[in-house]
Amino acid sequence: MPMNQNENERRRRVEGEHPAARPQNARHVPSTPRAQGQPEEHLAGNPSRRAKRKKPRKKYRVARALLITAVLVGLCCFLAYFGLQSVSDLLGLNLEVIGIEQEDREVKVDIPEGSSTREIANILKKAGVVDTPLTFQLYSKFKDADGKYQFGEYIFNCNMAYDEIIIALKSGNERQDVVRISFPEGLTLWEIGQKLEDADVCSAEAFVKELQTGTFDYEFMKSIPADNPLRFYKYEGYVFPNTYDFFVGEKPSSVVKKFFDSFNANITGEMYDRMEEMGMTLDETITLASIIQKEASYPEDMYAVSGVFHNRFENAEVYPQMQSDVTIFYVEKSIKPHIDTKNQEMYDAYNTYKCEGLPVGPICNPGIDAIKAALYPDQNDYYYFLTDQNGDFYYAATMQEHEQNIRTADGVAGGIATD
Repeated sequence: MPMNQNENERRRRVEGEHPAARPQNARHVPSTPRAQGQPEEHLAGNPSRRAKRKKPRKKYRVARALLITAVLVGLCCFLAYFGLQSVSDLLGLNLEVIGIEQEDREVKVDIPEGSSTREIANILKKAGVVDTPLTFQLYSKFKDADGKYQFGEYIFNCNMAYDEIIIALKSGNERQDVVRISFPEGLTLWEIGQKLEDADVCSAEAFVKELQTGTFDYEFMKSIPADNPLRFYKYEGYVFPNTYDFFVGEKPSSVVKKFFDSFNANITGEMYDRMEEMGMTLDETITLASIIQKEASYPEDMYAVSGVFHNRFENAEVYPQMQSDVTIFYVEKSIKPHIDTKNQEMYDAYNTYKCEGLPVGPICNPGIDAIKAALYPDQNDYYYFLTDQNGDFYYAATMQEHEQNIRTADGVAGGIATD
């Protein structure tokens, strides 16, 4: 064997490699020689260098966490604002404190034939009538109004609530002129109807007829006695005094619904809890509030008057009757002119000089102050009161004091009788 072959064989044995262990086609890849003076740990991986490589990753995780937190906070703020804006838009409320304000401005809107709810929502958004089209679409679906809208030209106010918009779009009235009417506290149904008629919304007769014959589905109505033949108008007291926007020529059913929606929204759960605490039903509360409303014009007087009536209720054996003049006024001015035949039994059921305790039903439509006064009476010892021609109140604990007040007052305009 030549010397070079023997030399190669010897080298392979020294390096620990057997000639048969290497495949024929394999190439020998020489290991990278270690640089002079370089430590062995360079080949196995320097721990100190690995630690240095982790630092950028830690900084990245912190930055990423801060970014995610900022995004989540921003998203929460957006959702909160979107929610408040949706509520403001839905109810037509002004939330000026947080920069959400419903503009009091009328705009003309044209709804093309065949428009979908989504298209209508976008048209209303462009016109400034709604701020959140998605919320309008969802509410429309919830109210089962999709597919029931009429095309045509409408006039909307930018501060209208969704219910008002939906009612208008469903009615499809040819005349969409908007009128705003304020109804003060203490009006009767016929007086409210007359204001509607004067504004060309609907006739007073049609309004009252709708209240008498219409079908309504509100939870609060379960408290109203059904089919009481002595009750003149079933829903007297429940047409809530407020400021409303109506369309000229609006259907009486949608007009009535606006009043009932407002009543339903203003009588809170806290009030219902207080009624239960006082042992009073909703109808008893509204009936008492209607009398307080007609007897007193200002809240500070309402609570004192309420205290007098509650004292009489608690001492019914001595004071079985309320003896409130305003109940007689209701019989004479609101019942008799609108009834075909004499009904003395009905008259007596409202006259608190004849009936014991509360009359058969409310005598007007009270406001929120009178309702609260009925539920939170002043704690006093009075059983009598009267008002003079100037609107001043005089209170008495005994008949003698009451008679003295009558002599002192500048004429008697209302209050409790002496007999």
